[in-house]
Amino acid sequence: MSQREVSQIRQQVKERALAKVRLQWFKAYKHTPNVTVVCRQFGISRSQFYYWKKRLDLPSSGRGRGVSKAQRLLAYSRRPTTNPRRYTPEVVTLLCKVRRRTKRGAETICFLVREKYGLTLSVTGIYKTLRREGLIRPRRTRRRKQATYEAPTYLPGEKVQVDVKYVRLHDPVATALGRAFRWVYQYTALDVATGLKCKWIYETHDPDASIDFLERLRRFYPFLVQGVQTDNGVEFTWRLHPDVRKPHPFEVQCALLHVQHHCIPPAYPRSNSHVERTHRIDEEEVYRGRTFTSLAQLHRITLRSLRYFNEKRPQKRKHFLAPLQYAILKFRLQKQKLHYAVLDV
Repeated sequence: MSQREVSQIRQQVKERALAKVRLQWFKAYKHTPNVTVVCRQFGISRSQFYYWKKRLDLPSSGRGRGVSKAQRLLAYSRRPTTNPRRYTPEVVTLLCKVRRRTKRGAETICFLVREKYGLTLSVTGIYKTLRREGLIRPRRTRRRKQATYEAPTYLPGEKVQVDVKYVRLHDPVATALGRAFRWVYQYTALDVATGLKCKWIYETHDPDASIDFLERLRRFYPFLVQGVQTDNGVEFTWRLHPDVRKPHPFEVQCALLHVQHHCIPPAYPRSNSHVERTHRIDEEEVYRGRTFTSLAQLHRITLRSLRYFNEKRPQKRKHFLAPLQYAILKFRLQKQKLHYAVLDV
């Protein structure tokens, strides 16, 4: 049931209750034929009383028994039932279909409908249509105003955020271990300047896997990687383990490759917000509601979703361009292809 239908039902219930109250005015007026006394008793004005008295004293239409008193005391909305600028039912159906499939906002849907179907619609019209159909829920609380700051600008490869995401795998290895599933680990890298993403699945998250992923992402990007930013996990650093004296292998590899390694403050994942946001995209568009039964299947789906994210998925902050298109237009990349061959299955 749409929000409009719910509001109509609520209004009808409210008007029926008010009609019963108005009927009490005229029952009291029948016993005490004094308008001033009745108005003072119910707290209404004389003009209001006479307005509804005129409605109640209307003659019958001559077509049967006429209209009952309860119906005559109902207030009907004068709002127009049609709008010449309203979208056709076919367009409304299309907007609802795109909304359910993509779960995106009105601005993104406006872009998708214009690019794919050639329909030029307003963002406000799309938002009102989706809200009328019950596909946009009103916020229960006000969003807290965030403190604004001027974000620093970077060049391609100057800052690449790296993080690890846990993924469930239901395969024979988990069955042999007597478990319903086992954890595998998605290493994700995101270049802050261009938004280009690189990810790969590993069965362990240790320094060796981190070093291997560093080599892959350096060959994957069409530009030189100058710095990486990670959290304080043991697969990247021993910063939070002062008892360990020897240098971490990942930090040693970064130094050998002349790649600056930056660690975010402890327990502050907002510093890695770009890559954390892509993890949410992967959870909503790739992993949620799906079961993976083999590591090879997971590798294929990872590579397919990675190609879609970098080459086809429009992003609002990048003027509804895919990250690769945005990087080519803004930074004039000499190499305009991503090396997916390094992510061999």
